[in-house]
Amino acid sequence: MDGLRACAVLAVLSVHAAPAVVPWGFRGIDLFFAISGFCLAYPFLQGKAIDYGAFLRRRFVRIAPPYYVALLLFAALALTPFGYPSVLRDGLGSPRSQALELLGDFAFAIPRIPIHNVAFWTLAIEARWYLVFPLLVALYRRSRPLFYALGLLLYALYFLTPSVVDEGTLPCFMLGIVAADLALNPQPWQRFAWIGAVLTFALGLALRPYVRVDHGDPVWHAAAFFFVVAAGWGPLQRVLAWPPLVAVGLASYSIYLIHAPFVGFLHDHGSPRPVSFLIALALGFAFWRLVERPLTAPPVRARLERLLWPRSARSVSGALAPRPAEPQGAATR
Repeated sequence: MDGLRACAVLAVLSVHAAPAVVPWGFRGIDLFFAISGFCLAYPFLQGKAIDYGAFLRRRFVRIAPPYYVALLLFAALALTPFGYPSVLRDGLGSPRSQALELLGDFAFAIPRIPIHNVAFWTLAIEARWYLVFPLLVALYRRSRPLFYALGLLLYALYFLTPSVVDEGTLPCFMLGIVAADLALNPQPWQRFAWIGAVLTFALGLALRPYVRVDHGDPVWHAAAFFFVVAAGWGPLQRVLAWPPLVAVGLASYSIYLIHAPFVGFLHDHGSPRPVSFLIALALGFAFWRLVERPLTAPPVRARLERLLWPRSARSVSGALAPRPAEPQGAATR
């Protein structure tokens, strides 16, 4: 999965650094969505009980701290000549509207085209996915036909009504759940899943000039699904285990959080696109080493849970970091 995360983030970084060269790179986001569904579903499909509150707490302390640091970094840089590089919408609004957007960003109410970092919009999708994920896993466990029917209904709503982006992206997350089930209960055809990945990827490329669909494209969702399924089998597994790819995958969240504004700033100041790509990649690694890695270490996450949810965190923090046994009555202090 780390090697696959690397492919996803390198595709997104490539499309921001060189959109004419890798115009399909934004499809790395679809791959991220499918990977998220896979990784979150895997332990629950193994039989782990679903604790809705504990799940949301763990997701928050994993995702939010690095994001908040990145958000504050770009908010501070906006007050310098760095500014808001390569903003895709007209105008930035008044200082009041900018401040309100910053507050909304902290609550993951991120607009489709954020001013601080154009890549942040997917974090709002991810946060809303977390809210429904336990329900979808429960539905998958109880009734596969209803689960698949819901996915088809979401596609129908996305294509036939004034679409909300969630309607188009949620099926991709759901396919990640199916991929997790296949990893736990392998089927004979899975050894050929890499062929399905290649064919659907090629089909997506072939249809790209004729089909203008955002992140609700079933063809690209199918490609992401097949890539996730194929990651554990045959030739693709060996490629994705390549150590440099694994290293990029470990830092993929930080690279995603950091890269876009720096690529835009460097491009606006005449940097060659390959240089912008490499600098943004290096800055992502630095952010991972200095910010994400320390903030998401198990002991830190456990302390954050105890700080933010003092009454409930003790029941789940042990899963994050072992600690010495406390004397009787210590929990009441």
